[in-house]
Order: sequence, then C-alpha cells, then structure tokens
Amino acid sequence: MGLKVFNLVAMFAVSVVLARTLGVEEYGHYVFVFTLVGLLSEPQFIGLRSLAVRHTVLNLTSATAGRMRGLFRRLWQFSFVGALISAVVLVLVALLMGDGLGENGFWLCLVGAVLPLLLGINRIRDGVLRGAGHLVAGQIPKLLLRPLFLLVYIGAAWWILAQDFSAAWAMFMQVLAALTAAFVYKYMTQKHVFAELPKAAPEYETRKWLRELFPLVLTGALLVADSRVGILLLGVLEDTAEASKFHAAFRIAEIITLAHAVANLIVEPMIARHYEAGEMEALQKKMSLVAGLIFTATIPVALIMVFAGEWLLSLFGAEFISVAPVLVILAGAHLIDASMGAVTQMLSMTNNAGEAARGMMFGLVINTVICLVLIPEIGAMGAAWGTLISTLVYKLYLVWRIHKLTGIWSTPLFLVFKLVRKG
Repeated sequence: MGLKVFNLVAMFAVSVVLARTLGVEEYGHYVFVFTLVGLLSEPQFIGLRSLAVRHTVLNLTSATAGRMRGLFRRLWQFSFVGALISAVVLVLVALLMGDGLGENGFWLCLVGAVLPLLLGINRIRDGVLRGAGHLVAGQIPKLLLRPLFLLVYIGAAWWILAQDFSAAWAMFMQVLAALTAAFVYKYMTQKHVFAELPKAAPEYETRKWLRELFPLVLTGALLVADSRVGILLLGVLEDTAEASKFHAAFRIAEIITLAHAVANLIVEPMIARHYEAGEMEALQKKMSLVAGLIFTATIPVALIMVFAGEWLLSLFGAEFISVAPVLVILAGAHLIDASMGAVTQMLSMTNNAGEAARGMMFGLVINTVICLVLIPEIGAMGAAWGTLISTLVYKLYLVWRIHKLTGIWSTPLFLVFKLVRKG
C-alpha cells in the first residue's frame, strides 16, 4: 500500500510538472503519443505478466526448473516481437501525422518506440517475482524507483534545457526511467528466483503458452483500449489540448483505484493456488473479504474527487479546471469498478481469459459508440460518460460469468444478487 501511494503521488506530480512546463498544447502531444504507446504495448504486458504469474506459481519447483527457465526465455522473445510491432506502428504514426504532433512530433514518436521493449521485460520480471511470492520486491522497481528517477530526470533535463525542454525530451526521460528500473528488476529476479532455482536445461511448451497467451493479450488489449479510447478520440475528433485536459482528470481519478490496484497484486497468485487445488470455499471467503475492503476504502476517496475536484485540477493549471464535471463522472466509473471486485484477475487466473475478452469487447463497443456520438457535441464530458456506462455494463456481465463458471461471487454486493435470484 505504501509503495502504491508513493507511486500515485509521484506520477501525479510528474503529470503536474509536465503540464506546467510543456503547456497545454505540447503536453497534449506528449499525452497523445504516450497513450498510443500504452494502447499498442500494454495488452502484451498484461498477457505476459499474467502468464508469468500463473506458471511461476505452478513451476517453481526443482522438478520443473527447466520449464521455468524455458518459460522466462520464451516470454522475453514474445515481448521482443510485440515491441518491434509497436515500434513500427509508432514510426508510421509519426510519418502520417506530420506536424499534427508539433515540430518535434517525429522524435517524440521515435523515442516512444523504445519504451515497449523496456516495459515488456520489466512486466515479465514483475510477474515472475509475484508468482514466486516476492510481491514487494516485484513492486519496488515499478512503483518506487521508476517514478522517483523519472522526476529526477525530468527536473535535471528542464534545468539544463530550460525553454528547449519539449515533449520529445519528456518521453526520453520515460525511457531512461524504464531502463533504470530494468537493471533493478534484473537484480531482483536473479537474487530472489533464479539464484535459488536448480540448474537445468530450458524446457519449452511453446504451443501451450501461446494458446494461453492469446486470450490474455486480447483481454489486455480490450481493457487498455476501453480505458484510453476516450483520450485518443478526443485527440482525433477535437484536439490534443482537449485530450490533455481529459487526461488530467483521468490521472486524478486513478487515485480512487489505489485499494483496488493493491488488492489485485495480492489476489492473482492466491486465485491460481486455490483454484488449482479445488479450494473453492476458501477462495470465496478471501474474494469476499478483499472485495469488501476494496469497496469500503474506495468510497471516501471518490467523495474527495467530487468535492475537491476543482482544486486538484487547478494544480495542472487554470485551463484544466473546466473539466471538473468530467472528474465527477470518472469517479463514479471507478467506484462502479471497485464494487465489482477483481473480475479480470479471477477469469485470467482460472484459465477463462476468453470470457473476460468477450465482456470487454462488449464494453469497448459501447464506449466507442458513446464517444463517437457525444464527443463532437460535449467534448470531454462525452468521453467520461462513455467510460462510466461501458464500465457498468461489462463489469456486471463479467460478475455473472464468473459465478456461472466457478460458482464464485467476485463482488461484495453478491448478497443482492442472491436475493434477486431467490425473488
């Protein structure tokens, strides 16, 4: 929790510093490309990390040491291929958009193209450490060191470059911070996992891993697309300045997800262990406890977003205060999300990622349609309503599917569902 709080505060500080130093237009260029980087690469990160968590839990024994070493090598190779595809797409975007991303738009995209490779291998090592039971060690590089060094690098670059500090330089600082985290991750996995694993020749189950990876990547793609489609469509249908304002509200609203994000880190290996052992009653008790704690902790934070939204947005600059109503709607969306429990983690860790993908596809379609209809009329408010409505619909669907497939209620509101069924 401490690491997650620090990360949220640090990344919020990064957004505020960049918004004030770059200005709303240049910050909009940075947000657009950084969002595109996430949209292209985050799905593979989610899939690779989930696969790493699940199979590290199952294979971290002396009898399966070779399979564990083979898994790590294959995951790295999968990540490299995905990063290469992402880089090609980013370069094409730079060529097609031309001056639409400012005079340094090409360099902004080119530097951003390096990020997927570094972030991919970091996510794999994160998954391996989590699956091996070293949860805190797996989070230190990502939640503590990367944002800390990012702030330091941005501060140093701004001090040296002054007025020449641009979105491209800000993206380069992201690359340096990810590289720093990569070195620490390498040390952590070697110390806590591979140094304790017996020497063995790598063993591969490539086809099996690919079959499991595909629905996980698809789920990740839909999850990321649903969360970022509003920003991208605002940049296309309106302008990058409007997208930057929405991103500021989105960044503040992320604070609401603190308890949810921390719980998700803990429940993934827990779900895998209990499900493989057939301990469904124990799993239901733990899921109910975790989901109840998440929901209870989320309510007061959401209320802060509602009543202190304008002040929080003013930290980014006076131009951002206008999206305070957007922040209220996004707070409602995150509160709905928290009330449903760890639905995607439950499906991914029980080898039902395809079900999660179906629900997310439904949600993405709803979100996209609402954004296309409302953004030309009401701008960022349209993107916010798309997020809230799609979240409500697809999360309810996933809660229902989890219960049908496993008998588990992922939401603390499962008593309401029981009463409805009895009625």
